Amino acid sequence: MKKIVFYFTFFPIFIFAFSNIESNIDKQTKRFFVYSDLLFWKTFEEGGDYVYDDRINIGSSGLSGDIKRATYNWQVGFRVGFQYMFNYDRWQLDGQYGRISPDDSQEILNAENKQMSSTFALPSNFSLQRATSKIRISADFANLLLKRRFQASDTIKLDIGSGLSLIWIKRDWEMRFFDDGANTRTIIPSWHFKGGGIKTGLDFDWALKHGFNWSGKSFIATMFGNFDTWMIAYDNQENNKVENSHLDDFRIVTNIQFLLGPSWQKDFSNATFKIFANYEMNVWFNLSQTNRSLYQGPTSNPQSRITNNILQMHGVTLNASINF
Repeated sequence: MKKIVFYFTFFPIFIFAFSNIESNIDKQTKRFFVYSDLLFWKTFEEGGDYVYDDRINIGSSGLSGDIKRATYNWQVGFRVGFQYMFNYDRWQLDGQYGRISPDDSQEILNAENKQMSSTFALPSNFSLQRATSKIRISADFANLLLKRRFQASDTIKLDIGSGLSLIWIKRDWEMRFFDDGANTRTIIPSWHFKGGGIKTGLDFDWALKHGFNWSGKSFIATMFGNFDTWMIAYDNQENNKVENSHLDDFRIVTNIQFLLGPSWQKDFSNATFKIFANYEMNVWFNLSQTNRSLYQGPTSNPQSRITNNILQMHGVTLNASINF
């Protein structure tokens, strides 16, 4: 897997840098444009389960019923950027910055007096009656890419590019569990990652009729950075901690980005205006991690309760740009 990621991340750099393909775009093409994206995305993160709403039978340690997971609402984000085309052989500089912060909160009630159970460890003789979850991801991302434009045919333009990709992303998650008395357990498994690396791929535009196009992009990024994760748990009061663990390491994170959909543009004498509504998908591997290591005794293996999860964001991306 690592060899495949390395190949697809770095090999296209040499293809577009030393390619003999004719870059026969009209030399009078307008050089500078700015753009803005409105992101309306849904986030999915594995490892968000925290409650089983029933057991197999009273007195049994088996689990049954529905699994309740922390989820994220549809969220609005943004991305802004610029692009400048040099005189030399249709090379372009493309810079962008974006941000999105999906979140959600839930409450699970034991209204039918079931044998509810948590997927995290709770105190012995803890009769779970209610559970709450608050989760949030804050993601900032930036790219600075060098691209080269090719005219694949009379109607198809390709921009093959590679460059620097940066990301700052963190997850804050707090769960509270309440028994039938006045006892509570609060569990906070959180993480954040800061890193940078190489991103490479291509954009394309397929001209149709009346100013309409079919547009898309496909990119892969490999980033190296610092990952921190915490597991904090306490009973009743914050100073009564039953776990306070921290993992700090460096890791390689892979991101895959895919975007596809229709666009429309209008040419004026001094500018070109373009809008599109596309489906976009972003997937991160080796990033999200949930620590479930609440220590249970000498025979427990806390590390076996750490789960690595895939993080996905996808939805509609609305773009408007002006080229002059």
